[in-house]
Amino acid sequence: MSLSVSAGDIVSVIKKVGAFIDTMAVKGVDRSYIESPEKPWQVILSANINQSDLKMTSVIDGKNMFDDSWGDIDLESRIETGVSAYAGFWVGYRGYGVGYSRNLSHEKGSVLRFGATGSSYGVNLRIYRFETDEPPVHFAGYMPEWEEVNGSYLLDDPIRVRALTLDAFYLFNSKRFSHCAAYDMSVIQRRSAGSLMAGVRYHHSTIKYDEGLNADFVMYMNDIGKMKHYQVGAGAGYAYNFVPCKGLLVSAMAMPLLTFFNRIDAWRYHSNFRDIMKRERENPSDEEEIDFYADDLELTPIGKEVKYSTVTLNIDARLSVTYNIGDWFVSANGQFNRFNFKYDVSSGTLTDWYVNACIGLRL
Repeated sequence: MSLSVSAGDIVSVIKKVGAFIDTMAVKGVDRSYIESPEKPWQVILSANINQSDLKMTSVIDGKNMFDDSWGDIDLESRIETGVSAYAGFWVGYRGYGVGYSRNLSHEKGSVLRFGATGSSYGVNLRIYRFETDEPPVHFAGYMPEWEEVNGSYLLDDPIRVRALTLDAFYLFNSKRFSHCAAYDMSVIQRRSAGSLMAGVRYHHSTIKYDEGLNADFVMYMNDIGKMKHYQVGAGAGYAYNFVPCKGLLVSAMAMPLLTFFNRIDAWRYHSNFRDIMKRERENPSDEEEIDFYADDLELTPIGKEVKYSTVTLNIDARLSVTYNIGDWFVSANGQFNRFNFKYDVSSGTLTDWYVNACIGLRL
């Protein structure tokens, strides 16, 4: 028995899939509110500014490092990229597409996006990464020599953050309201309309700085050198498309999300920086210890711990302005995401936002 597939068979299957997508894109839609362009492809060039800000707090016992006159030290570390410029592209067919953007500055970062959006539903996957070696740090607490310190903490090995966000939504007024019109421009909103919406979101991030050169920073972060964070949430919100004149669309959306699954995997390490500080305190004139500190910082793995956080409230907010000119369109849109987590005396918030400007053509 032999199986052969000709080029004609492949083309036939592609045409059938395209016809099915074309049908789903306008199924149940009121054409007086939503227009489906004859040309199904969208090719988009984009430029955006993006910032990811990870704030982590912890409490450490100063007596273990210094002496009995020291109390608890509160540490707040903000791991952020700064406002970075990205450039990229999006290629889509009737709401189904893929996009990629890359950081143009000296900081490393990239964003990969996949989208599948019909008349009443949408599924979007966003994978992004960034790293920094100079996070702003705030110290506070009972310390005899100083009470508060603010500044940048220079790391010899950068903190690396990888994150994945998968979200899906359902529109209750897909007959007159289109999400696609504002965010991938595969259809055109002709008249103003709004819709209640329900959504779910999965978020996963990895925060890693467990290199020996960061032994001091790991100690300050309560001996945690690596974390993986998992969240699943669901919520409901409202979106509105305002059409003040032909071709112009202003769209806004806000959806609070109740996070019912919130898990942290944490890897702890023993930092020899703690031992060095103790020995230096006991032998302040010992130059050999100072050389040891400079050359031999290291981390020893203690083990992995898994804990579950309490239910938290997060938010997904978006705003978009789009103008259509024949087969061409220009658009600017922004999105704001916030993720909270807690682990013993350590807690954190990952805030991610971007503003995107693009120009595209329907083919």
